[in-house]
Amino acid sequence: MNNRIETNKRELITFLLVAFAVPYLMGIPLGICQASGKDTSLFANAQMFYPAAGVMLAFLLARRPGMPVRFYVLHLLVTASCLVMSLLSAFVDLADGMWLLVVNLVIIAGSVLAWVLLLTDKKEKRESYGLRWHGKFLQAMGICALFLVLKTAVVFISVALSGAQAWNEYLAYWQSYLPWSTFLMLIPNFFLCFLPFFGEEYGWRYYLTPVLQQKFGKRKGVLLLGVMWGLWHLPLNLFFYSPETSLQSIAAQLIVCVTLGIFFTYGYELCGRNIWVPVLLHYLNNNMILVWSGSADISNQIYTWADVGVSAILCGLMFLPFLASKVFKDRQVLA
Repeated sequence: MNNRIETNKRELITFLLVAFAVPYLMGIPLGICQASGKDTSLFANAQMFYPAAGVMLAFLLARRPGMPVRFYVLHLLVTASCLVMSLLSAFVDLADGMWLLVVNLVIIAGSVLAWVLLLTDKKEKRESYGLRWHGKFLQAMGICALFLVLKTAVVFISVALSGAQAWNEYLAYWQSYLPWSTFLMLIPNFFLCFLPFFGEEYGWRYYLTPVLQQKFGKRKGVLLLGVMWGLWHLPLNLFFYSPETSLQSIAAQLIVCVTLGIFFTYGYELCGRNIWVPVLLHYLNNNMILVWSGSADISNQIYTWADVGVSAILCGLMFLPFLASKVFKDRQVLA
């Protein structure tokens, strides 16, 4: 299927300003929050909305015809709300967890309303702006299942390399009901909180990947996207994920984003440029952490260079082979 996307320099600049400049500027209050010991997870939640917001704002400013305006406006409003609450959380103290609760309620309300607006909009609008489901349902579910198998294998091998005690404790964890019940809860939960995952994928997979592939070719384009996606996380690496080992965190982030970017784009293209496939994959990647580890806390992690090396080897083995797929074969590269 042709993966060309029609855009222009003005739209691309608007996208880059919103998707990249905003989170880098937000790194300042994020750093203030981190230094003062406040909850920084609001900034991570808000940042996920920016890529799609950049696409939508660019299209709205260009006054493109036949847009799903209601859905676009809703996403922009939710984005602005999360951004403002992130800023306020740096300077206004509330009870522990209250800011995060409010943000989560906004995301849930926004996600539910987004489904209503999407499903009641004209098919032509959804089709024209990459919002319709394409391809076979079972094929898409197969891609998601394959991803779960590969990523779970990475987790299990990583634990096994940590030693016998860690391995035995991890096997005992999987023999309990907790990971299985948590996994089942993730299914309905997707429909209540899909919007931030859509927020990233609509920017990365629907818009920026085709733009880069048209310029540099499909393989180089998807690799470059992975690097840009990894560097997009820089403020979070410095002040959220791993403030004490930020350099290792950045390296690990680049590895993950390059390799997952290949697989997410593979699923997107294989299923007929179905944006909902990478949205599901992104949701699974982030939320299965709760299943794999038993904890949803991904802040203040400590990385070693050995961890980075293991991640590079395992993620490379699992996901780099998909770069050889025919979906990354160039037919014509335009300068």
